[in-house]
Amino acid sequence: MSKNDDLISVVVPVYNGEATIERCIEGIKAQVYDNYEVIFVNDGSTDNSAKILEEICSKNKKYSVIKTKNAGAGPARNVGIERAKGEYICFIDIDDIVSPNYLKQLHKVLVDNDADISCADYTRNRKNDFENLTNDSTVLNSQEAVDSLLKMGIKNGVAVKLFKKSTIGNIRMPYYTVAEDLFFNYQVFKRAKKVVINHSTIYSYVATRGSLSTAHFSKKRMGSLEAVKRIHEAENSFYSKARLFMEAYFICESIILAKAENDYPSEYCEVLEILEANRKEISSDKRSTKRQKLIARLLKFGPKKTVRFMNIKRTVKIK
Repeated sequence: MSKNDDLISVVVPVYNGEATIERCIEGIKAQVYDNYEVIFVNDGSTDNSAKILEEICSKNKKYSVIKTKNAGAGPARNVGIERAKGEYICFIDIDDIVSPNYLKQLHKVLVDNDADISCADYTRNRKNDFENLTNDSTVLNSQEAVDSLLKMGIKNGVAVKLFKKSTIGNIRMPYYTVAEDLFFNYQVFKRAKKVVINHSTIYSYVATRGSLSTAHFSKKRMGSLEAVKRIHEAENSFYSKARLFMEAYFICESIILAKAENDYPSEYCEVLEILEANRKEISSDKRSTKRQKLIARLLKFGPKKTVRFMNIKRTVKIK
């Protein structure tokens, strides 16, 4: 079997995805790279997802569906990893859209650079004509890749990444509702010898109403802080500390914008303590990003004023 014939296992968790299943599958059907299998994991859907998936899978031998009790995207992806037959594994979310070169580009970049993991870029909420292919790539060793992940140079998600199954090995996603993919990426990156970042845009992340990324603050959001805490305990580096600082800020921002300080006093106090404990170091260290420094310096005026300023700044930038 040639390298161009490597089997890629595509894992797609599905929870109440009846509105977007067919759109997602159309993107998969259009793939230029043809040697793949698709494993849909029906994560306890209560809509018509199961019926739609069974009908689609009955017509295509490349597709299969596994039914599980609702446990979240991480556990659903774990089920897909266990079932995967391919030498390589990638992930697609049922809400999202992939370009025709999604599999081909990730595979080519990985093989050409003899890497264990390949990553590319994505856009947000673009449903047409978002593909942008380039040969521009950056090759990183394991620690460089971990640092880039913590600096948010490499995106958290498992989408737009192709993993050697042997590199994943026995690593599985933890049972967080949020950021389970961040901790998974961290563990696999630590195991990889080489990670290649290609700067092509081949995936469109479509935020839908009711998704965790668009929802108001809830305790589930604290899962992301737990993930970064565990990483910081293992790494104990400036970059892991800076990432912990930013994760605390994101949660603080979410609580303030939802006007939920009184509803979640312990969570609010926890993130404020992290921000205050690290504010001075983040603001003065040359390794901090401009955004991190700005947030750290503004925090001396209080979290509410910081959030207000950062949101005004973001609104002006969008306009």
